[in-house]
Amino acid sequence: MVWLKRRRVLVLASIFILTWLVIIIYTPSPSGSQKNANHGAKRGASQQKPPQSGSRRSGKLPRIRIVDVDENPSIDKEEQKIETQLRDASQDFSDNKNLTFSKIKILDGENGDSKALLNIELDLIPHALPEGVRTQGAIWNLAGSWVNSKQITPADNPDLGMVLNAMANRPIVKADIGYKGTQLKARLELSGGQWVVFKPGRYTRDHVIDGTPYAGYDRHTGEIAAFHLDRVLGFHRAPIVVGRRINLRTEIKPVASQSLLNTFLNRGNQTCFYGKCYYCKPEEPACADEHDMMEGSLTLWLPRDKKLKKWHHLWSRTYRDNKKAQWEHDNNYCQGVLEKYPLEKHRHIMDILDTAAFDYLIGNADRHQYETFEADGDQAMLLLMDSAKSFGNPHHDERSILAPLYQCCKKN
Repeated sequence: MVWLKRRRVLVLASIFILTWLVIIIYTPSPSGSQKNANHGAKRGASQQKPPQSGSRRSGKLPRIRIVDVDENPSIDKEEQKIETQLRDASQDFSDNKNLTFSKIKILDGENGDSKALLNIELDLIPHALPEGVRTQGAIWNLAGSWVNSKQITPADNPDLGMVLNAMANRPIVKADIGYKGTQLKARLELSGGQWVVFKPGRYTRDHVIDGTPYAGYDRHTGEIAAFHLDRVLGFHRAPIVVGRRINLRTEIKPVASQSLLNTFLNRGNQTCFYGKCYYCKPEEPACADEHDMMEGSLTLWLPRDKKLKKWHHLWSRTYRDNKKAQWEHDNNYCQGVLEKYPLEKHRHIMDILDTAAFDYLIGNADRHQYETFEADGDQAMLLLMDSAKSFGNPHHDERSILAPLYQCCKKN
């Protein structure tokens, strides 16, 4: 099928960003000692012998390396201009621990690969607010205006950096328990009236999660990386996400609701909270460091007028060791799905196939339900929300995530 070929090309074109792609493009800066250690590691890597170039036509995919914006400058004038803007942005926000900029260096790809990534990076740079976006709430209204039946974020928009910057820095004026779900989260209101979902960091960057493909807590860095991958793939169906470091004692507790405060506790010299959710309990809280700082991700809430409809994922798991879902043992399962939901009448079935490739790339085997915009009915796009059960084990590729693709696209 033509549409299947396009999706295969899309997947192949995106794989080169998987190796720590954007987890550190727009996540909170590490501590000073860690940053210096990482910087030294980068310098050491730059002195190594450069790899031999590979041909894309020979089947090799380009390799990448995350570098400082002033390391190995490009000889291309257009790329030099963008690198200068990245460098200036880093200097402008050097006092802000919530923002950090790095550059993706293509080691052996084609020229167009580097320029495409540089353009995506350029949208992340904060700049002067556009005319008419000077009030506290105007930046949030701007982000809300991007949302329609075809996208959540625009393909190219330099104002995206300002929205991310506002999410990472605007004062928190209210804090409450998170919405219903299985994982710990908090609901925060930023100045200007914008609500965001805060998912606390529970693991170090290099922690590997063993067990089932859906094991462990949510990974806030996975949520951030999934947002950027959604942009690289051209889906534009994921809510805006940014990393932020928050002081629980000075930024959250003074503005927290009593319901949230009731879940706070101390463990030694650490401030912790466990919130309210299906699996939340005092024995497993999320804790800040010894300075009360907690790293996490902020996800921008969609506009209030965009009502969501929840769907049970047709390839969801049973989450039981002794019972498998029908699709796990019936290779003809998709035939029944397509008879019940013809592709020409149900767009989100096609989106499930795209999402399977997306989830496979990030290692997310936990998409048991999904949302669409209620007003768009059966032709609504599938929203890529709650992608935090991702990037858990870099040594394992869970092939079953691709079941919608290999069951629906097989030859008769």
